[in-house]
Order: sequence, then structure tokens, then C-alpha cells
Amino acid sequence: MTSLDIKVDDLGNGSARAGGMFNKYTPLSILQELKWAAGLEVYPAEALLPVGGGDDCYDPYLSGKAGRGPVESLMTRRAQIGQYFAQDILANIAVLTLGLTESWTDLETGLSLNEAPHPKVLLRYSKRFSFERLSLEQCEAALADIAAILKAHGRPDQKQIITVSPVPLGRTFTEDDIIIANTTSKSTLRVAALRLTEKYVDMDYFPSYEAVLHSDPALSWQRDLRHVSDVVVGQIIQTFMQRYGVIADIIEPDSAMISALYEDPMFLKWSENAESHDALLVKLNQEVNKYKNMVLQLQKQLRQVQG
Repeated sequence: MTSLDIKVDDLGNGSARAGGMFNKYTPLSILQELKWAAGLEVYPAEALLPVGGGDDCYDPYLSGKAGRGPVESLMTRRAQIGQYFAQDILANIAVLTLGLTESWTDLETGLSLNEAPHPKVLLRYSKRFSFERLSLEQCEAALADIAAILKAHGRPDQKQIITVSPVPLGRTFTEDDIIIANTTSKSTLRVAALRLTEKYVDMDYFPSYEAVLHSDPALSWQRDLRHVSDVVVGQIIQTFMQRYGVIADIIEPDSAMISALYEDPMFLKWSENAESHDALLVKLNQEVNKYKNMVLQLQKQLRQVQG
């Protein structure tokens, strides 16, 4: 799996997951990264934005978790990032995940930021940036350009899979209520994805968005009600791998692990107190999420100490 082949020296320390800084959220930010990776455009040093004191800058075309540094080191990292994303173009399967339609443009460079500008940067250079909510037509045009790049520069037999992230907006820069803004954003992306897959034989839609939204909320979501639970993520990934031939059958639980579970005093206590099978699943899901988040926080702290 090429996405796991990460040869980038600095992955930032703001994310508990390795590679979290590579996340792309809008169709325009995905398109822009592919243009750089394919060599159609060159990432300019002026794209880096100054933040904080001294010579520190940050790369607004990565996730905000990517960290800061001087221009020279960030541009060196940029070259490595370009090679990383070039792997997507040459992969036999390319997966595009659409996140949101709220987009910011740097008016000096004409580039579309991956996220909103850092608050300190926006306060200091307020006239440098422009906000817009991408229309259906803009999303369709960006996705068509993405498909064209993959077709022109990728493998002839490449299969493209498009999906919509179920993770909702954490904030909105529109005047709409956050729930309305999120519904508009996801609906726009879903229709754009539908129209794209109707045009291209080699592109398929995978319904991870629908799988989360139409499952039991107590199982679908972590406590913050924004991030999807490991239980549902695992089920979605397993279904994805089976559908696209990575695995032949659904992976059954190991019998030894099942036996060990029924010998665990805490599990037996939860099982005894649960009113139903579903209630037990919800309890187990909550415990998995709790300890997973603890592990992720520890990983993040270790990276910060080591870095």
C-alpha cells in the first residue's frame, strides 16, 4: 500500500497519527496537490506563510498539524511531500476522500489553502485571503481536472475510488448554523461525486459517508460526535477490502481471542449488566474509543519529546 510508504523527514507533531498532516479537505486542495506531484505546477516558496516570531513559517497546503519551521527546511520537506503524493498518481488504486466545501484563497499566490488561515496570520494579513463556499459546479470542475491528471499521468489500468468523509464540519465561516452548513457541504460533495462516477467507467463511489450516517449513532461516533468510532471504521475498511478484492472473505474473529474475552472479569461484568446485545456493543465501543484516544495522546506526547 503506497500510502504507508512515507519518506518524509518531518511529519509534524500535532497529530497522533503518522501521516495525519497529509489530509486534504476540499476538491481544490486535492487538485492543487496533484498538480504539484505531477510536475504541472511548482510549489512556490511564497506559498509558505509567516507565523509567530522570528523566521518561522507554516505550510497552509497541509493539515494544520504539520508544524512550523524556517523556509529552507519547509521547502526541503515540500520536495519529499511531492514525491509522496506522486505515488498516488502511479498507484493501481487511487482513493479520493472529499471533506468539505469551505475554501480559502491566498490572493497573492492564487492558491487554495487546505484549511482556514492561522488566526494570527488572518488577523495580520486580513486582505490577503478570500473565503468562499465552493459551488457544485466548482467541485465538479475540480474533480474533472483531478480525473484528467490521473488519467494522463497515472497507470493505464488505474482504478479510482471516490468517497465522502462522514466527519462533520467543526466550524463554519458562513452565516448558516453549523448543522445547515455541514449538510450543504456534504450534499454538494455527494452530488459532485455521483456525477463524476457517472461520467467515468474507471471511477467508483464507495459509501463510507452513508455507512456511518445510517448506522446506530452510539456505535458510529466517538464521544465528541465528530470522529467515527474504531468499530465502524474497522467494518468499513473490511467491507472496502472485500469489495475491491484485497481480501476474499470477511475476517472472522479469532476463536482464542473470543475465549479469552469470556474469561475477562471486566467483560463478564459488562455483559451481565447490559440490557441487550446492542447495549453491550455500545459499552465495548466506548471503552475501545477511550483507550485508543489515550494511546494516541501518548504517541503524540512521545513525538513532541523526541522532536
